[in-house]
Amino acid sequence: MAELESVIEKRLIDQLCCDESQWIYRPDIRTEEQLWNNFKYILEQNNKAKLNDIPLSDSEFAKIKNDLSHASFYDAGKWMAGENGKVYVHVQRGNETLHLVVINNEHVAGGSSVYEVIHQYQTFKPEDAEDGRDRRFDVTLLINGIPLIHIELKNKEHSYMDAYRQIKKYIAEGKFHGIFSNVQVFVVSNAVDTKYFSAARDTELNKKFITGWLDEENHPVCDYISFAKAVLKIPEAHEMIARYTVLDNDKKKLLILRPYQIHAIEAMRAASK
Repeated sequence: MAELESVIEKRLIDQLCCDESQWIYRPDIRTEEQLWNNFKYILEQNNKAKLNDIPLSDSEFAKIKNDLSHASFYDAGKWMAGENGKVYVHVQRGNETLHLVVINNEHVAGGSSVYEVIHQYQTFKPEDAEDGRDRRFDVTLLINGIPLIHIELKNKEHSYMDAYRQIKKYIAEGKFHGIFSNVQVFVVSNAVDTKYFSAARDTELNKKFITGWLDEENHPVCDYISFAKAVLKIPEAHEMIARYTVLDNDKKKLLILRPYQIHAIEAMRAASK
């Protein structure tokens, strides 16, 4: 009998949060309000000096929420590209503009970076929507409170393509809105076959861009636990977002590098050291 999806989910979370991993499991974050509150707390902690230890006001944070709610994954990617390795939000306080650091991509696996895992996030259909349903997401990885990698899981009785189609449906339903509009990478798995692809509108998702992981010896890494060890641990997951997700400005799309490209870059970096 195939494992229950809830068991697969738990095994993945256990793997992400074990040993030397820097992911912290946050079972208390299940709703949009809890997600925003968590992001606000991290933002304030990382910018205490700039804020002069004065928390963000409701109006200041409302402006930040609006700035982080992107019209497309590509727009989110442009913002995530940042300036000199740092991703900012800007708020006006009196006569001063405060430049608050959201993510510092120089702080991979340390510094100001906070890595969290949430699961069974509840996304509700908009009140003005005639169709659509409330949904629950499987597992999402947050960097400094922002959902950046989203994982949909199926059991072995299903194809990983069922998880792909599910994500496509969720995008079409507008579930990746607000803070979830920042997702850059999707991962789909049926436990024995695991793939990844860059975030895009449902009409722009293309099966040919779904990529499996290969190790340095060119061996496929298909099992979801092995994939988590190779791709989703820190620093690899942060680097996937910061270094290996790139913008195609002509087509206004996100692109994510394939394994051989990533291995080539890492080999060059190692050699240059």
